[in-house]
Amino acid sequence: MWQKWLGWVVLGIGLCLLAGCEAQPEPTPEAAAPAVADRVLVLGDISDEPAETIRGTQPIADYLAAALRDLGVTRAEVVIAPDLETMTQLMADGQVDLYFDSPYPALVISQETGAVPILRRWKYGVSEYHSLFFARADAGLASLDDLQGQQVAFEESFSTSGYMLPLSYLIEHDYKPVMSPSLGAPVAADEIGYVFSTADNTTIQWVVSGRVPAGVVDNITYELFIPEETRAELVILAETEAVPRQMVLVRPGMEPALQAAIRETLLAIDEDEAGQAALETFLTTEFDEFPQGVEAALARMQTLYDLVQSP
Repeated sequence: MWQKWLGWVVLGIGLCLLAGCEAQPEPTPEAAAPAVADRVLVLGDISDEPAETIRGTQPIADYLAAALRDLGVTRAEVVIAPDLETMTQLMADGQVDLYFDSPYPALVISQETGAVPILRRWKYGVSEYHSLFFARADAGLASLDDLQGQQVAFEESFSTSGYMLPLSYLIEHDYKPVMSPSLGAPVAADEIGYVFSTADNTTIQWVVSGRVPAGVVDNITYELFIPEETRAELVILAETEAVPRQMVLVRPGMEPALQAAIRETLLAIDEDEAGQAALETFLTTEFDEFPQGVEAALARMQTLYDLVQSP
């Protein structure tokens, strides 16, 4: 009897072992959540004081990033370039999404990279500005005709108000501007020589001190940074046309949806407290459309740009 019972036990154990040897499916881990791309919005600027510039720009960068969250933007950064050439390369490589500058450097970047101007920036609360040719009242100059055979101080070769506007003005009015090799170098009687001062305050000092017969600065600098008693001793020889104070550029190849969202966000940024705070730090009061339309505005600025490429 016990042999029969033992047989059943052995059989049962064998069946259990057999069942245990069958391959059991391994538990599958939960499907990993798809990684969210860290899409960074990058604003660029040119400055020799990067820390200060980043402090002024980061708030508006963060505001834009928050507004563009639905398009996958997770954060914003500010990239500072030391010069126009570097910024042009950053835009060409797609490493900078947004850039703000006056028309001439903005057009240089646009021409080189295909970056697109979309809006006007009211920097320091100014929508547009122009350039003034000025001289000491006792210098014997009453108009640009009197400046022939003499020198005028421009700011620098990538300045809108201190290069593109005055140089294109001279060319369009049939003068012969030539770059002088140095301050005080002789100028032909039928030409107007220009030298670079590298800064508006230096231009003003050169004119006031008599180191150069005439200079060029923008109208805002002339009115705000030259004391009234000094302006009384100066004479304005000519004024150029006005252009936007600054423009907003978006990188070439930006997705239309992202470009449109950036545009709409900037147009409305002054309508809430957070946006106003960001604008204040960015030294800006608002962004708006080009009054005459972007195509007309750019067409005229393109003409001025082309004039100074081979004066």
